[in-house]
Amino acid sequence: MDHKKMDYRVNFRENGQIISVEITCCGKHIGEIRYKDGESKQCPDCGAMHTIRLQHNHFHINCN
Repeated sequence: MDHKKMDYRVNFRENGQIISVEITCCGKHIGEIRYKDGESKQCPDCGAMHTIRLQHNHFHINCN
């Protein structure tokens, strides 16, 4: 996946609460996922699955 351009943009409310994460993969905006454990979005070009994993006071975005 080194040749792919991936980017994540976190959207939040005025009080700092995270609402969602917008995903760019293969240089294209592929959509938005809610800030909820296990939410995912698959890239239609390369098939990569982008998934949010929540843990205590932080989160991970995995790309498989």
